[in-house]
Amino acid sequence: MKRLIVILLGCLHLAAVHAQEFGGQLISEWQWDMNQHTNWLNQVRLDLNLPLWHGRGAIEAATLHLANIRHEALIDDWQGFSNIEAGNMLAAIAVLGYSHHWASARVFVGVRNVNEDFFTSPVTALFANSSCGIVPTIAASYPIANYPFSGLTFYFDVTRGRFTFRNSLCNGVGRNGWRHDDNPFLLRPKDDGVFNMSQLEYAHRGAHYFAGAAIHTRQFALDDDGALMPASVASHHTTGAWWVYGEQRLWQRGRQSLTAMAQYSENTCRQNACYRYAELGVAYTDSVNTCGLSGQYARYQQGNEWSAELTWRRTLNASVAVQPSLQYIHNPNGSFVALTARLCCTF
Repeated sequence: MKRLIVILLGCLHLAAVHAQEFGGQLISEWQWDMNQHTNWLNQVRLDLNLPLWHGRGAIEAATLHLANIRHEALIDDWQGFSNIEAGNMLAAIAVLGYSHHWASARVFVGVRNVNEDFFTSPVTALFANSSCGIVPTIAASYPIANYPFSGLTFYFDVTRGRFTFRNSLCNGVGRNGWRHDDNPFLLRPKDDGVFNMSQLEYAHRGAHYFAGAAIHTRQFALDDDGALMPASVASHHTTGAWWVYGEQRLWQRGRQSLTAMAQYSENTCRQNACYRYAELGVAYTDSVNTCGLSGQYARYQQGNEWSAELTWRRTLNASVAVQPSLQYIHNPNGSFVALTARLCCTF
């Protein structure tokens, strides 16, 4: 594994010398449970793109770095009120591989996570709740290459007019370690299973709709706390999930607009961790402000979780934005309020 790390660092150094595109993002988030507990979470993502073959191909790389002052959960919610919440990470690989582009198609081979390509839209990107990034019928039911984990992936997309089809075939378990038995380069379909995700999108003049389905060749049992058991005890049973999403602009005047969104998802197996999810939301946007209100419902094995989020993002300049968010969450463990404030810097 040490030899692999040396090779990777050497490749990234060589790419950095010739790179035409290098950048990143810092998100610094303060969290408060409106009681006596607070947390401060910092995430840095570094992105590198090295064009090859006159721009037809590229080496893509991205790393994640997290520093978290609190090790315990701030509130006892299930969906995850912060989509960047994770343990401390010195450096984890989010993306590393080769992509090739044609006029209307793209192929990627290497390490990747599903958040790079799926469930991405202007409104879902606004909200901080994790379920807006990927539905919990998938995220809570399978330990896949979902943030902060990645895995070996074959991905492609094809665009025809207003339609785009995406497909990702991955190792069934995602990882973010650097040990020989815990790293995202492992390919273990016999032990981890295989995960496939497909999505068809339609976009035109303020409308963005997509529908998709995913299957996993393993079913993961739950422990007494509702967490997923290791892949070593997963059964050889194929299950999956499907989802639909709609985002429609309702009103626009100049740079002002009002957009509504709705999504729904179900898992095919009632024994999986989460088997139903629904969300409704609305977002207002002008030249410097984006405000959003959403409500979510998730059906877990241990009960129902209801949540609502009110958020406002203020763009200060081309590189800096601030975003406070207020969330109310209710599940059988109680009712919780979480207040967060983010500083986002791109470079």
